Amino acid sequence: MANVCIHMCESMYQIPSRVLCFLIIILQGGVLDYYLISHKTVYWYGWVAADVAILFVFIVAFIISYRHLLIVRQSSNSQAPVQAGNLPLGYFAWFVYSVALVARVAIIFSDFAQFLVETDFFGPNTLKITISLACAVFLLLLMMHHDAQPGTVRMHRIQEFSGTVVFDILDSVDMLDVLFNPKDRFDLPSGMCMAIISISCINFILPIFPLMTLSNSHFGYKNTSESLLILHKLLLIFVVNLPLLIMRLLIWHVVQKDVSIFIVKNLLVIIVNFYQLYENEVRKYNRSQSGDETDAGEEIKMAEILED
Repeated sequence: MANVCIHMCESMYQIPSRVLCFLIIILQGGVLDYYLISHKTVYWYGWVAADVAILFVFIVAFIISYRHLLIVRQSSNSQAPVQAGNLPLGYFAWFVYSVALVARVAIIFSDFAQFLVETDFFGPNTLKITISLACAVFLLLLMMHHDAQPGTVRMHRIQEFSGTVVFDILDSVDMLDVLFNPKDRFDLPSGMCMAIISISCINFILPIFPLMTLSNSHFGYKNTSESLLILHKLLLIFVVNLPLLIMRLLIWHVVQKDVSIFIVKNLLVIIVNFYQLYENEVRKYNRSQSGDETDAGEEIKMAEILED
């Protein structure tokens, strides 16, 4: 009986996660469309066409990534992932999905988010949860493009680029919370509402960078260039966390409003990434001064051990 269950699980390799991702996209798109249609006009039914386009792109990405991973699993050649090619539809699917998400979020929070009633089912809470489903879409999309095992060098490389994406999305959704209250919006300095919406929307699109980088490295099979790692950390500091930190400090000290505990997350991410950049430069300087390649050799050996 156990062998039958194992065989069934093997035959359904990553199919349930793909189905779940598909259902979440349908649910999220349907709810956001309902907000637009119910608070504007019936012409906004046109967003259904955008949902169909997103689903089509994801289905194609699912099929290609599924075939890619089957080739990798069935091949004993260590270069199989490279020979199979990278998976550009992964980040293209996120780009199409995030652009549609950002457009709807921008319209909702610019036009009528402040008029949503807390007691209604389709009020602010449902809207925030619906937008937050982007976290699940990202995680499932990422999972469907690799089969790295926990504790391996591949998984470490993947987590290095994608580890903070979920928290960044939730952070951006939390930042939008201040725009639900009409009085809070009125008290904000001129242009700050648009700044909050813009920063949050940029953060929804930004995960395309780690997906693109991981795709080019065949999701951990190849080393990622040091310049891309540095660029990634700089983006986390100056595009994601520093703007959100500044916005929250302004809301706290200038407008005298309650702020989220995500302000601590913003501060910690900035400090940690600056420290990692500093440590990286120190290691490079020491290595260039000593000219000793022993550490590099030990790192390679450790990577091989972890990969095995």
